[in-house]
Amino acid sequence: MRTAALPQLQTQILHLRHVDDDGLSLMTDLVGLLRAQGLPLWRCRFNLMTKHPELVWHTVQWIGDEGQGATLIDRSRVAQDAPIFTRSPVPLLLKGSPPIRVRLDREDSPFPICQELKAQGGTDYFIYGLPYLSGDIGYISWATRAPGGFSDEALAALLELAPYLARRIELASAYHATRALLEVYLGRNAGQRVAQGGFQRGGGELIDAAIWFCDLRDFTSLSEQTPPQAMVKTLDEYFDHVAGAVMARGGEVLKFIGDAILAIFPLAGDAQRACQSALMAAEEALAALQRLNEERRARGEVPLAIGVALHVGQVMYGNIGARSRLDFTVISSAVNEACRLEALCKPLQVPLTLSEAFVQLVRPETAVELGQHALKGVRAPIRVFTLQGHLPSSST
Repeated sequence: MRTAALPQLQTQILHLRHVDDDGLSLMTDLVGLLRAQGLPLWRCRFNLMTKHPELVWHTVQWIGDEGQGATLIDRSRVAQDAPIFTRSPVPLLLKGSPPIRVRLDREDSPFPICQELKAQGGTDYFIYGLPYLSGDIGYISWATRAPGGFSDEALAALLELAPYLARRIELASAYHATRALLEVYLGRNAGQRVAQGGFQRGGGELIDAAIWFCDLRDFTSLSEQTPPQAMVKTLDEYFDHVAGAVMARGGEVLKFIGDAILAIFPLAGDAQRACQSALMAAEEALAALQRLNEERRARGEVPLAIGVALHVGQVMYGNIGARSRLDFTVISSAVNEACRLEALCKPLQVPLTLSEAFVQLVRPETAVELGQHALKGVRAPIRVFTLQGHLPSSST
């Protein structure tokens, strides 16, 4: 690697393109830049900080073997206590350790990662911390299969590049962390819209969507009998199983309203597909809740019951709220009707209610009409349906 090229490399690193793909393009471009200067790279890793509640960071990895390239590895907070992390060089770097080099072809190493690289033909491993302006410390690691490992010139050049790598990777981390935080609190689509500038109050768009609304039965009674900490755990489990089913089918969870969930499945030119996804999500959520209840019974806890309503209509999708506190959500008469439709689950003794408009789009073979019913605050009564498998046992 030519040290004469360092000033140009430093500038190029700072100006590496930004692509919203979790650092994969940044890694690919960085490795391509360094290999073009003669650095015999085989593997490289750096981390992107995140504000995700379940993840401590994302590891971006590049492997030069054919068919590998750049990949992303989630590092959960739980994994911080696992040997794969505690026995790696990373905890040492986070405590301020100087750069660590392991000659894989000449010495044994206490680090499992080095043992793994040596078994795969690696000859040299080099890792150092990246101090960020925020006070956090990231890291970047390099490995080669070149006979004799990295040259002294290559190692010196990599150290010279460290401050520039720190600035560029910190920028990627800041963007990644902000986006992750927005997506966790607003949902993927809404989070992306806000990150891209869609945060003006009163801004929004009219879209057609399948609307999901569900509510936990007897929540007030349950919360009175359950200590607050245990109640939070119960809600988390319930949301994991039910909202998880919505998101797995492409739905967007917009709000947790106490124990209720509001979500949409945008029609996006294919109304039948969107409504079918919503219906499958409802069936899968109810099945997931049954599995959760088996676990709760085994723990001596009371089972949970929910009501789910599916409707379809036009909604205003965007920002609503006060000048300094906005909410990204949907409002419309159709949303109100979905909420009122869910309230019929309890008197009708079914866990799932479907509006006539929804059924006309999906046309499920097992749909059963439950008659016309008035919805609170809605002028005209509507025809309400459920599925055969959800009728009360006395009706089957």
